[in-house]
Amino acid sequence: MLPDQLSTHRAALAWPRRVVRLARVSMPGWLSLSVLGALFLGICVIGLLLPYNLFALKLRPYANIANLTAGNRLAQAGFVLTLAALAGVYYLAWRACRAAGREGRPSRAVWAALLGSLLAINLAMLWLYPIDAADVFDNIDRGRITAQYGGNPFYDTPRRFAHDWSFGYVAWPDYTSAYGPLWELMAAGTSRLAGSGTLANVLAFKTLDLLFYAGCVAIIAGILRRQAPERALQGVCLFALNPIVIYETAGNGHNDIVMVFFILLGLWALLRGRPGWAALALVAGGLIKFIPLLLLPVVAATAWRALPGWQRQLRWSVITGLAAAVMVAAAFAPFWRGGDILAVQRRATLFTASFPALAQAQLEASLGVPTSEHTVAAVAALLTLIVAGYQAWRAWRGDDWMAPIRASTHILLFYLLFACLWFQAWYTLWPLALAALLPEGAVARTVVLLSYAAAWKTIIFDDFVYTGGPLPSKAWRETLLGPITLGIPWLYVAYRSVLQRRRHAAERRASLPAGPA
Repeated sequence: MLPDQLSTHRAALAWPRRVVRLARVSMPGWLSLSVLGALFLGICVIGLLLPYNLFALKLRPYANIANLTAGNRLAQAGFVLTLAALAGVYYLAWRACRAAGREGRPSRAVWAALLGSLLAINLAMLWLYPIDAADVFDNIDRGRITAQYGGNPFYDTPRRFAHDWSFGYVAWPDYTSAYGPLWELMAAGTSRLAGSGTLANVLAFKTLDLLFYAGCVAIIAGILRRQAPERALQGVCLFALNPIVIYETAGNGHNDIVMVFFILLGLWALLRGRPGWAALALVAGGLIKFIPLLLLPVVAATAWRALPGWQRQLRWSVITGLAAAVMVAAAFAPFWRGGDILAVQRRATLFTASFPALAQAQLEASLGVPTSEHTVAAVAALLTLIVAGYQAWRAWRGDDWMAPIRASTHILLFYLLFACLWFQAWYTLWPLALAALLPEGAVARTVVLLSYAAAWKTIIFDDFVYTGGPLPSKAWRETLLGPITLGIPWLYVAYRSVLQRRRHAAERRASLPAGPA
């Protein structure tokens, strides 16, 4: 590159930083966040709520972004630009929060600007039709099976209650619940409160998610204000204003935010020196989805490190284990009829948009469908357990308050990037909540990059992989879908691994004694 071209290139790269710096200087923090919050809300209204709200789509079943934009390139471009614009505003807001933290403890006005923006945005997004997936309608239907008909969602499929209005919205009519008993109890209670109205049920389940979203924000703020107050504002922003978090929680009504709340609650208890309560919080989260159970080794390692002597460690393990067993038994008691209540066998046959899905698609031709599925699922589970054990050991050796959080984030990241059989964009909420507690660095950047990459999964699948008619072959579909969705995070992890190895090698060389002159 010639010198004049190089200077022009540098100037082009520098202007966004100048804009951000100018905005920071010319506006107080609370005003910057208020303007960015209003801009975020405006983009949501124009790009999502006006075309896809609950009233415009009249709550008709099977309406999703795929069939709503099929063949309409303008609508597809609008959806893409909306996600891109929200990501840009999110980044600028995070920069403003980071600047406010570096200038000292953020004022109440700055906090009010951020929290007020979050409140307005999420209340508005309640009215988005769940265009990303039909999960909220499946939850409504199973809640009605339990609350209105006295059925059992772990043994009774929605088709048995096909006479109910909610059956017309169900995407998985011949499958029992994929969630834990604590969630089904919550779903039944929400259904009973909502009554029989379709709109009332959708809003009730979304509101339930928002209550747990608010709890997540409160825990993140509480941990950081106690441990690292200079990062509290930007940590809350990193999680709560992330477009995927808002889109998938208030917008699409996914219940992952409920599980995330219990993970954060467990870490909060652990940092307060209550490892027993931390373990029980993770078990409660595991009664929503099993994922929090992967973090139990980290809690156990942290507890054992704080307890002198194997007798006290054993006593803690036995008491905590018994309490967890009582909790699990109490949650399953209303539903238990024996058999494979959690449909473990079915879970091992679901593959999409993941590294295991890519591997299974390649092995299917030589091993057959059942063998390839069970082999890949077993290897993925084994590797996850190995990584969980290794990260627990690292947490046990850690000497700072972030050690268990860092270890837990690594476990969730590994699972999503390399071991999750059935990958969906809303799963990225799990590690994002923990990354909000960590300082800037490779781990936090990887998590945010993963959430951004996953946001495009729907667009990639609907506009390029599947454009109507029969589905493409699994081998072709999964060979394309997984690497395109997760390829950028995979490459970034590989790049960071190479840099880390080089840095460690350089440190070892620097520590060697000098040779003879």
